[in-house]
Amino acid sequence: MKTKKIRKRFELADYLEEEKFLQVQHKKGWRMVNLKLGFSTYIFEECEPGDYAYQLDFKQQEKDLEEYLQLFEDCGWEHFYKLGNWYYFRKKKSEIPEENVIFNDAPTRAEMAKKVVRFQGMISFIALFPLFYIVPILLNRGEGRSNVLLALLSIYGVIMVVLTGSQLRNFWKLNQIIKREEQI
Repeated sequence: MKTKKIRKRFELADYLEEEKFLQVQHKKGWRMVNLKLGFSTYIFEECEPGDYAYQLDFKQQEKDLEEYLQLFEDCGWEHFYKLGNWYYFRKKKSEIPEENVIFNDAPTRAEMAKKVVRFQGMISFIALFPLFYIVPILLNRGEGRSNVLLALLSIYGVIMVVLTGSQLRNFWKLNQIIKREEQI
């Protein structure tokens, strides 16, 4: 079977764009079978071109996983991939638009985005926590401090600033999704 790879990066808050990307690929005759996270490389397998709905769900806890997946299967969804807390589903598109989404009401869509925001906040706190230790070290630089240690701490600080920018973008985008859904 023929395969192809596409490198494309989606952040936590880009799940709606990722769903559309996967739908477009399936329509062109390529269905997703794997994702290599390190380089954000999507692996697709050649298939019969078709109009498929792709949906992602964010589920942190694995309790009741069998029932969770069975619920989707009973509604015609194929669970075909899992990455971290993201579950990937697809099914042939229906004539009825409400059957092409796993969350067909605004409050449920808003709640899913809120779960992602809470997870993002936890990750941000864990990632930024070491800065509370590093900043005092940098500010109280004594003569006994190694320049190598300071260089490493500075590199860590720069990386954290870049990651914080990404986190803030995700928070903003997710909050826009929540506001839009709560207004419906």
